[in-house]
Amino acid sequence: MRAVNLIPDDSRRGWRGPVGGSGGSVYVLLGALAVALALVTLYVLTTNRISDQKAKVAGLQAQASQAQSAAARLAPYVEFAKLAQARTATVRGIASSRFDWHGALAGLSRVVPANTSLQSLVGTVVPGVTVGGAGGSATGASLRGDVSAPAFELTGCSDSQDDVARLVSRLRLIDGVTHVSLEDTQKSANGQSGASVSSGSGGGCPKGSPTFDMVVFFTPLANAGADGVTSVSSEPVSSTTTSGGSR
Repeated sequence: MRAVNLIPDDSRRGWRGPVGGSGGSVYVLLGALAVALALVTLYVLTTNRISDQKAKVAGLQAQASQAQSAAARLAPYVEFAKLAQARTATVRGIASSRFDWHGALAGLSRVVPANTSLQSLVGTVVPGVTVGGAGGSATGASLRGDVSAPAFELTGCSDSQDDVARLVSRLRLIDGVTHVSLEDTQKSANGQSGASVSSGSGGGCPKGSPTFDMVVFFTPLANAGADGVTSVSSEPVSSTTTSGGSR
């Protein structure tokens, strides 16, 4: 059978298909709709993203506020810990700047020979400390001012010059002693009264026995000022002095 076109001729002449003028407008409209859809999609995505970021910022601000509140509650404990650390450091500083007089005197008692008598013993932390009613000789005081460190100023006598030299050597064995300075030694013209700190019998220096003046210096102390030991908190700590005759 042969196909028959039932569309009228005038209608067939008016149809141009999608390539005509009205077809181009359709494409423009579709492009505009696509662009509008893309813009709307971009706007929605951007809005959602901004909302998410705002939510995160709000959450972080809430966490920061909670952390600040917790820090404010713990502030007194932090201050207490700092105070405890400062006091511990102060105590350690004071303890490190105290001189062990007991140990120094115990060491002195062990090294002084039996035939040696000490007529005067003055212990000071730094030079210039005044010890009421006691003091070394003038020469000893001169030597004492040369070194800012704890020291013993000793005057006494022994049986011979060899014993004096032996005493100097033995004094260097005391724990913490840095050096021993012998200022003067000579034979006494007359006996001197005084008590012995040695393990021998007490009594004055025999006539003709050598006398000596010497200073025993110890390791310098930390925080030692002109008037004694100063603590790490800048509060003065009373200097310890030892004086006397017998032991």
